[in-house]
Amino acid sequence: MTAPRCTQAPTGAAAQAAAMHRASLPVIETARLRLRAPTLDDLPDWTAVFNDAFAEPGDGPDRAWAEFCWYTAGWMLHGHGLWTVERLSDGARTGFVLVGLEWGDEEPELGYMTLPAHRRHGYAEEAAAAARDFGLGLLGDLVSYVDPGNPASDALAARLGAARDGTAEARLAAREGAPVHVWRYGRAA
Repeated sequence: MTAPRCTQAPTGAAAQAAAMHRASLPVIETARLRLRAPTLDDLPDWTAVFNDAFAEPGDGPDRAWAEFCWYTAGWMLHGHGLWTVERLSDGARTGFVLVGLEWGDEEPELGYMTLPAHRRHGYAEEAAAAARDFGLGLLGDLVSYVDPGNPASDALAARLGAARDGTAEARLAAREGAPVHVWRYGRAA
């Protein structure tokens, strides 16, 4: 089966234009990692980590594609968005981090998603700390929205210096009808 046209890499002048636009986005290097603009080559790994963490019954591949596009578009619309995280030593993708806004978000979110093979190596914390610093420098405040059933993400937010915001959690739970942990970074933390 042929991949949908929207997921196929551009060629010719379109490929050159895409590379030029990606080159304008910030690249952040840490001791072991590089945070760089996403490419269509990252989509299979994004889909895998998205399906592992967020997919719901009945979701098809178009849901992961839509989320990938939304977060990537954030760069053009808000000045922040999705980074692909890769290891400096060999270029292996370890996951993704973002400073982004989803539909309905009240505040910009620091998000972090690590591919299963790269968990428990400290990559998520290292990449998320770099994205947090970028986001705080740009915006002053960020939050992480964490499912209460994800204690690893709660622990990571705490290690990154965030504090739980009970007021925001109550407001969000009333609106969404389900509990969500809201971790706040920045001045208000």
